[in-house]
Amino acid sequence: MSHSQQPCAACKLQRRKCTQECIFAPHFPPDQPQKFANIHKVFGASNVAKLLSELPATHREEAVNSLAYEADARLKDPVYGCLGQISILQHRLKQLHMDLDAAKQELVKYMGQQQQQQQQQRSADLRGTAAGDGARGERAAGDVQGVRAKPTTSSSSYQS
Repeated sequence: MSHSQQPCAACKLQRRKCTQECIFAPHFPPDQPQKFANIHKVFGASNVAKLLSELPATHREEAVNSLAYEADARLKDPVYGCLGQISILQHRLKQLHMDLDAAKQELVKYMGQQQQQQQQQRSADLRGTAAGDGARGERAAGDVQGVRAKPTTSSSSYQS
């Protein structure tokens, strides 16, 4: 029985007295009546009590959570229950894998195009550098030979 002297949600729904040995009390607190109501509708209280009594105490909480999930799913989808949700999730996962594969292929294609453009740019830079070296070499030689004239002021302009 719960610490507040209130019956657990299971005993309250079944209108029974909740005892210290109540197998439902640790898992169905009085403030969560819908949890037990859904499990009771789908599985039945006696089946749940039998299942919980056969399990070690360490596994009961997980079992109750699984039963609550399955009961909610079964009430939402009476035909497929949680299998319907699993099927939807598997379909989404398959679609996401296909989308991921397509994105990877597009990335490989893009990376290939980018590498090709970089190689073309390098080739163009190398051709431009080779052609530019010859022109710069001629200018450098011209500078050494005195081809480049520095502006000078004529002395005649200052004679007046």
